[in-house]
Amino acid sequence: MSSRGRAKQLLTEAADTVFYEHGIASTSVDAVVEAAGVSKPTLYAHFPTKSAVVAAGLRHRHATRKAELEEWAALEDDPRHRPLAVFRWLQDWYAERGRRGCAFLNAAVEAPQTDMTIRTPVQEEKTWLLTFLSRLCTEAGCGSPQELASQLLLLIDGVAGRVVVHGPEAAPQAAADAARAAAALIDASEPAR
Repeated sequence: MSSRGRAKQLLTEAADTVFYEHGIASTSVDAVVEAAGVSKPTLYAHFPTKSAVVAAGLRHRHATRKAELEEWAALEDDPRHRPLAVFRWLQDWYAERGRRGCAFLNAAVEAPQTDMTIRTPVQEEKTWLLTFLSRLCTEAGCGSPQELASQLLLLIDGVAGRVVVHGPEAAPQAAADAARAAAALIDASEPAR
């Protein structure tokens, strides 16, 4: 990788971490520059605006999350158990790395409605997650997989909301409650015909 490419990667990774940990509005690009160990002109050579830096961090987080979730679900041999594997991943993620809730929902709250530079990767993440859940529900033989996937996504987003409102100590119980609710929804879904 070229030094230019390496600098962009460092900035992207730093943006992911710094904006998640401290929020978008309260974090300057100087904090991203410092965390990445590059100069401010280097940042602006890659990203014309703060919103572009935030979006790059969100896309980095999406790529990481997507790879983790797909790998985690694939470890489940029985396709009927894969939708619930997502909730086991969620419990694990919140226990280790999710002290501020969902980075994508947090970004949506902080970004103005008109800032599509930030809102687009947020929407892409949630669209991907809905599609992923729908695919898992289809493979599991659940009836109405799109509807069930939407319900499961509401549970996932609900855990994030609970963490934001009540703090990271609420995560284990919220994730466990969501997993039980997901299991009930999956069990109640009519098998696909």
